[in-house]
Amino acid sequence: MLIDSIEIKKNNHHNYPFNLPLFWNDINLKTNNPVTFFVGENGCGKSSLIKILQAKLHLYEIKIPNQDIKDRIDAKSVTITPSLKKLKGFYFESLTFINYIEYIQKEIADSKAEIERVDKEYKFKSEYSKILAKSPYNRTINELTTMYSKDLSKSSHGESYLDFFASRIKDNQIYLLDEPETPLSIQNQLTLMAIIMDAIKRGCQFIIATHSPILTAIPDSLIYEIKRNKFYKTKYEDIESIQLLKQFLNNKEQFLKHLSSEEKA
Repeated sequence: MLIDSIEIKKNNHHNYPFNLPLFWNDINLKTNNPVTFFVGENGCGKSSLIKILQAKLHLYEIKIPNQDIKDRIDAKSVTITPSLKKLKGFYFESLTFINYIEYIQKEIADSKAEIERVDKEYKFKSEYSKILAKSPYNRTINELTTMYSKDLSKSSHGESYLDFFASRIKDNQIYLLDEPETPLSIQNQLTLMAIIMDAIKRGCQFIIATHSPILTAIPDSLIYEIKRNKFYKTKYEDIESIQLLKQFLNNKEQFLKHLSSEEKA
């Protein structure tokens, strides 16, 4: 594996994310599987852990121009084993990607508006002058619409997400994914699962924070559930959210009846 273990030493940091109770004690985690999942309730610290790993590994990530720079995380207390040369890969945060798509759409719309402005202002000027004035805006539109196999600005968030993600997969690289299921339907989550499983065959490794009962079903995955500010190695069937989902699906009427009675109380 590209990463066999993660060690985070307890430190005296008072800043995010080390101020979260999850990081108040030493953490030692094995990650010697092609896929490692971190699951748990919102606020338990799983996404923060992915951010800490990114601060240590400095993988490629989406950066939106002119966006406020997030507070930098000091990862000196983090040890990755084995300590090899700089790893290649990608840090993928679903919310940032959605903002990125909106950025692309805005940039294209703004460029088209500028082209219309040039057409009006250069109405009585030479065609050559018009071409020069439009050139930077046409270049922007061309770059943003041909960057990937599909025009991300014209696809749904889910389709754009999958196309972008698939385009980033390279052999023998590591991928940190923070709740990648966010913009995806169940069908698209299955597609993402297939992409990940194919990438595993190409020597890739994934460390994923998720709520998805679909993705966590990837065979032979290592799963850590975060409860009571501790990491518990678990099986798919024993994840609390999976058990609750099964109970709901098997006893839907009973759940709905209970909820209805609570509303009336």
